Amino acid sequence: MGFLVRYSNVLALVLLLVAASLLSPYFLSSRNILNVLRGATMIGLVSIGMTFVILNRGIDLSAGSIVGLSAALMAAFAPYGVGVAALVGVAAGVAVGVANGLLITRLRLQPFIATLSTMIFVRGLVYIYTEGSNIIVRDASAAFSYLGSGFLGPVPFPVVLFAIVWLIAALTLRYTVFGRTIYAVGANEEAARLSGIAVERNKVQVYTVSGLLAGLAGVVLASRLTVGEPNAGTLYELDAIAATLIGGTTFDGGVGGVGGTVLGVLILAFLSNVLNLLNVSPYSQMLLKGVIIVLAVVMSEWRKRR
Repeated sequence: MGFLVRYSNVLALVLLLVAASLLSPYFLSSRNILNVLRGATMIGLVSIGMTFVILNRGIDLSAGSIVGLSAALMAAFAPYGVGVAALVGVAAGVAVGVANGLLITRLRLQPFIATLSTMIFVRGLVYIYTEGSNIIVRDASAAFSYLGSGFLGPVPFPVVLFAIVWLIAALTLRYTVFGRTIYAVGANEEAARLSGIAVERNKVQVYTVSGLLAGLAGVVLASRLTVGEPNAGTLYELDAIAATLIGGTTFDGGVGGVGGTVLGVLILAFLSNVLNLLNVSPYSQMLLKGVIIVLAVVMSEWRKRR
């Protein structure tokens, strides 16, 4: 029983893949699998950043709005070259992340309130900047499109990028002082402070990472669609929170990791894919996603008790 609880996410993903392959003859096609993985990249990047935040006993509701802002800036600055456009998009995400951290540490706002405020503010900023219209990248260069639509051998480049980010994040959390500090602050903030850890600085750094990865997700999204949509990234933060919780990281802080989050991202991505292949109503899919989140939290509680 302990084995089943400990590796429940892996077993759930395997069972999902087996069931999906039996329910739809199109599911296991290489084209479908690669499309699912590429489509999951943006949520995956946001989810890794969200994992850092939740491990630190926080939350980032502004992540989806950051994706929209970054995508709009990526499209708007496309004429100046893909390097400049990507840098501006990511820098915007970093700036919002730093602002979130300062609101929480300097103004002593609760993470929910601080990031809810920036979520609304940044989305409003996107609407003002775009005037509510799409920013279309005309005559997009091959380099611009490559970030979101290119291939590295047989593998979509966004998938390779996500794998690299995941590896860096996993190594950071496991082997660096910054990573260990994230766990320490999330587990017991007061004990961490008494141990000499710069808690406020660590929180700012965590939200900066979340903003950076959300900004990167916006860059990839704009590259893939060759358009900056003012509504881009809407509800991404909720999907990222869901993937993080399914992966075993809980709001208690200090427990979890990006490995489980990747499994959570894949479970949600493949589940949505097979339900779409079966023509299941998107409203029913929302209900099912809610049930899965509840089950994931229950399983996490069982893991802690064991």
